[in-house]
Amino acid sequence: MRNRTIARELALQALYQLDLRGDEILNDIESFCKKSTKNPDVYQFAIALTNGCRVHMKEIDEKISGITEHWELRRMAIIDKNILRLGVYELLYRNDIPPKVSINEAIELAKKFSTKNSGTFVNGILDKIYSQFGNGNLNGNTCQTALQDAPEIHYGDADLHIHTTYSDGTMTPEEVVDDALRCGVSTIAITDHDTVDGLVIACRYGQGKNIHIIPGIEFSSYLSPSEVHILGYFIDVNNISLQQMIQQSRNDRVNRIHDMVDKLHTLHVDVDAQEIFTLAGQGSPGRMHVAEILWKRGYCDTILESFSKYIGDNKPAYVPKKTLTSQQAIELIRDAGGVAALAHPGLTQRDHIIEDLVKCGLQGIEVYYPTHTPQAVKKYLKLAKKYNLAVTGGSDFHGERRLDCPIAKVTIPGDLVDKLKQRCPSR
Repeated sequence: MRNRTIARELALQALYQLDLRGDEILNDIESFCKKSTKNPDVYQFAIALTNGCRVHMKEIDEKISGITEHWELRRMAIIDKNILRLGVYELLYRNDIPPKVSINEAIELAKKFSTKNSGTFVNGILDKIYSQFGNGNLNGNTCQTALQDAPEIHYGDADLHIHTTYSDGTMTPEEVVDDALRCGVSTIAITDHDTVDGLVIACRYGQGKNIHIIPGIEFSSYLSPSEVHILGYFIDVNNISLQQMIQQSRNDRVNRIHDMVDKLHTLHVDVDAQEIFTLAGQGSPGRMHVAEILWKRGYCDTILESFSKYIGDNKPAYVPKKTLTSQQAIELIRDAGGVAALAHPGLTQRDHIIEDLVKCGLQGIEVYYPTHTPQAVKKYLKLAKKYNLAVTGGSDFHGERRLDCPIAKVTIPGDLVDKLKQRCPSR
């Protein structure tokens, strides 16, 4: 049996368990695949397929439901449903697999693991999906999973620090893309806090539009006594270790909100955790959401005052986020094929840690940032040269929560983006 056929069988088993038990077993997927075979080519491909399906599950299910309009997804046999998910993922999100191979492999899985009629059923659905959405229609601007397969790009002016409603921004991923186009930037990086869900949506929406979207993330790491934010660029969003940490980070963010609310109550500030979660919606709940609630409830005159009075670093209701250390964040980004850069060092005000972060593998530094003065820019350019760090920059766009920092308020030229990309481990 061919390696990739074995890998697809492992991925199908993993997806079956995820369907039954949910993300609670996410941490077990990698160990399951590795225990099932000693061949790294097999388990790595199985992990990539499983995680790719999971990351794109919503849009994959939408495509399947659109084709099978008289057959609800929830009524399908679990095996058939997940065979279809695997097939659709390969057809629409993997440029390295011929469509005919993906469809034939899905048919064989159906014949082996499902009913005698499942092969015909799967064949019909995948043929329709590929006819309607394939031939490159979805692959032009999706989040790259293999940097070495990406064509050469002329990036132009770039804003590499943007947040959506999937973290603490107020614009949806689609609105961000449209706004960036209106602002005339050629390249953006979606860098939501501890999540890539908004990034995936932005990439899909940006297909065929005159804009490049760099897969990014902003990790809230901990280096005593407070947080240090690490930006990741050109990451593989399907990396399973990355996805595991994202899930853990979300759980920790929920617990952190409860802890901050408890501290606020001791300060006679009457806010409710559920109110904060409702405001965050589908996004990663964080301090910006707490700050907005404090402002809306009249405890502060501005959102910024909420930080300076209550929840900023070392303030009375501050709770540090300790999901991962700065070294772990850097290693995680690099293991996901990306470039790790220190976010807004002028805001962090801890220049003495830069040398240690470089020793941990830091590859870049955000020199150009809205609150960096010309003197600060000069200082961080000098530090970038001293430690051989790539230079990046962006607006740190949050929509209406930071009206003074619109998209493209800070941009960097395309040659700096090229130099940043060259730091990727696979280069």
